[in-house]
Order: sequence, then structure tokens, then C-alpha cells
Amino acid sequence: MALTKPRAINDRHLAYYVIGTQAAVSVLLPVLVWIVLGKGAAVAALAGGWIATLGNLYFAVQAFRFSGARASRDMVRAFYRGEAGKFVIVMLLFIATFRLVDGIRDTAPYLFAAFFLVYGIAWMAPLILGRGK
Repeated sequence: MALTKPRAINDRHLAYYVIGTQAAVSVLLPVLVWIVLGKGAAVAALAGGWIATLGNLYFAVQAFRFSGARASRDMVRAFYRGEAGKFVIVMLLFIATFRLVDGIRDTAPYLFAAFFLVYGIAWMAPLILGRGK
């Protein structure tokens, strides 16, 4: 019988996998949109994808700062801080996008579609990663 080291409750590997996958999709999706629909839709898809990715990156950095049983109270606070910060970052980035990017109102469906697609990766990646093991 082989003994293995117990895994930490706070496993950062999955978080890095999800954020990396979101970043990759946030780069590849606008390229595909540019080929099919043009530059305006691609800029909107780029903005939407990176809004989702940056919000989730902030959450992951905050949420996985602490680990271990003694840090459980800090972990809970970090999750709340990460979720609140993610909400603020996403809202500020949407506001900045609508104020600073010319023509974004015309291509807003692509902005929101890319946002929800990339955001949905955070829900799907653990399922896909879990099937591989």
C-alpha cells in the first residue's frame, strides 16, 4: 500500500487552469469573430472576454491567498473580498468600455456574448478537467 501526501483543501491548480483557459478564449474568440463578422464585432468580443477574465483573475488571486485549517476565517473573508472586488471590477470595466470604445453600442451583443461565453468557462472547465482524471 502506497502512502500519498494529502492534497490541500485550497488547490490553486484548478484556478490557474480556469483563468488560463479564459485568457486563451479571450484571445482566440476575437480572432474568429474578426474573420467572420469584422473589426467592430471583434473589438467588442475582445473587450467582453477580457472583462470576464480580469474579474475572475482578481477573484482567484484573492480567494486563494490563504490555505490550511488555521486560516479558515481568512479564507472566508478572502472569498467575500474577491467576489465583491470582482463585481466592482466588472462593472467599472463595462462602464469604461461603453464610454471609451467608439461604436461599442452598435456591437454590444458581441460584447455581452463574449463576456458570458468566457465567464461560462469558469463553470465548464472544472467539469471538463474532472472528466480527464
